[in-house]
Amino acid sequence: MTPDHSAPRAYRLLFLVPRAEWAYRPRIAVTAFVIVTQVFLYVLLWRALYASSDAPVVGLDERQAVTYSVLATLLGTGRVVMEGASQETAQSKIRDGSVVFWFVRPLSARRYCAWRGAGESLYATLWLLAGLAVGVACGLVALPPSWAAVAVTVPAYLLGQVLLYQIGLLVDLTSFWTVTSFGVNRLVAFAQLLLSGGLVPLWFFPGWFRETAGHLPFAATVNVPVSLYTGRVTPGESWPYLAEAGLWCVALGLLGRLVWRRAARRLLVLGG
Repeated sequence: MTPDHSAPRAYRLLFLVPRAEWAYRPRIAVTAFVIVTQVFLYVLLWRALYASSDAPVVGLDERQAVTYSVLATLLGTGRVVMEGASQETAQSKIRDGSVVFWFVRPLSARRYCAWRGAGESLYATLWLLAGLAVGVACGLVALPPSWAAVAVTVPAYLLGQVLLYQIGLLVDLTSFWTVTSFGVNRLVAFAQLLLSGGLVPLWFFPGWFRETAGHLPFAATVNVPVSLYTGRVTPGESWPYLAEAGLWCVALGLLGRLVWRRAARRLLVLGG
């Protein structure tokens, strides 16, 4: 393979998704509408559940429960809407045959997707920060209990973003072996929503389910950083969660490199 002479300019891929979103500005309004609607419904739900008693449920009081759901919605919905917004998925590229350009550019396909994924994460982070600011201003989101909680929430969030990218990448790369990745996408999207705590906090599930889901990479994308932010998990208890998330990043990263190598040797474009 030729040397990667375009690497110094690869950072421009960070702006691929923001530019695509800006080109289709109504999509930004739709994303905001979806997030606001979900947050509104979650607030109504938790306030109704805690209306009869102010006693904490599984260690969460009403303010923590609302904060958890608002942040989980921002983490989950914002990222899901952003993913694939640029139409640069392997599935779409294989269908029109342009996937070949991934493998003939000076920049390797793996690095190209990594830069693009970093741009998606940064853009989703902007949605998270904007939603967090609005939530705090409106009194829906509580501030972290301490600066120590912030210090462990930030690396947990970054690890979660890496895992979201790696999981999405592995699902996307199945397109090299399947006619369509629609079924795999639906299955993983459901697993992500349920096992990450994005739908319902994992603390409300039975112990066996909570323990199993807690050791899967999905939990590190939503449940861990939000639990650290809300104080449900203290900074002193955070290190096992961070270490496990780091191990998953390494494991999925190695698996991703292997799949990339195999995908480069097996390219199926409309049966040709």
